[in-house]
Amino acid sequence: AAQASGPSARQPAPLRAPLLSLLRPPRTPALQSLAGMGPKKAAPKKVTYDYSGLKEGMRVQAESEGAFYAAEVVQVSASKNRAKAPVKISFKGYDAIYDEWVNGDRLKSKALKKVVPESEKKPPLEFNFGYWKIRGLGAVFRMIFEYKGVKYTDNQYEDAGKWFKEDKPKILEKNVLANLPYVECGGDCVCQTNACLSYLGNKLRLSGGGYKARLMNEQLLCEIYDVRNTLIGLSYPFKTVCRGQEEFDEKVKKEFDEGKVFTKFEECLKKSGTDYFVGKTPCTADFHIWEMLDQWKMLAEKQGRPDMFEEHKIPLCKAFYDRFRALPSLQKYFESDAYKFPVNNPNANAYFV
Repeated sequence: AAQASGPSARQPAPLRAPLLSLLRPPRTPALQSLAGMGPKKAAPKKVTYDYSGLKEGMRVQAESEGAFYAAEVVQVSASKNRAKAPVKISFKGYDAIYDEWVNGDRLKSKALKKVVPESEKKPPLEFNFGYWKIRGLGAVFRMIFEYKGVKYTDNQYEDAGKWFKEDKPKILEKNVLANLPYVECGGDCVCQTNACLSYLGNKLRLSGGGYKARLMNEQLLCEIYDVRNTLIGLSYPFKTVCRGQEEFDEKVKKEFDEGKVFTKFEECLKKSGTDYFVGKTPCTADFHIWEMLDQWKMLAEKQGRPDMFEEHKIPLCKAFYDRFRALPSLQKYFESDAYKFPVNNPNANAYFV
């Protein structure tokens, strides 16, 4: 056959590919297993083609061994037998013996239209949340839901019987660790506070923007829980830390006099140099830290203490507190009854409610 000059002078794949397959050594089982190793890539969207614009004699670019060459359309078949490769092309400068049936993946032409299926629209996330009708731990979750603007049901338990006799048995069927708070979404049912917050962090992209950020967020969630436990121990008689109101007042005074409750968090903000504890935007830990700052601030005011932020010399925590409080997406929550709930459970005779 007469050979053309330029890229098309290269012999097309139909004759070369069989030779290459003969030279290529067969894969051993070991090589086959190695070939499947490594990170799995997401399956690409299935693309189909509209061949109706291709006409006989039309010039196109056709692929052969990874490169595209000048060709023209010989025939476009509508036969089901040719569905996988419906276009017969002739490479420019080659005899008919080199004509080949190809599909859209091997063609370039403005007349060839790609048809990409629309991504399946996932239903919006919807959460079912349960906690006592107090701020307690519940405030952290309510703020997160409001901040992200997601749909959620807030099951506020005021009657212990409603939880223990009616709803807890239902949650136990889904999760043997049933407790308050719980978070449900789709087929997931998560209990235990920090597990719930980590779950929401992943679901709502509130865990941090990288490995180190996620790690710091998790550490802060644990650290602020220690601060909460200190307050819980002081506030509830059944913890036996404070056996009466007088002892409560004495020990709270000692905590404020020492002024160490939020020292670590001030240092975290100083080191991060960012508006929030893990970056430029709030993560799950920020919500819990803010709630604790607010609760301790309220306690200081009830005890007749000076401004907590000034007394403890934590100006960065103060700036964070004000910045977070002013977030537009949280104003609905701050104006709601939920923000006015008691901090702790008055039914448990808490000293600080």
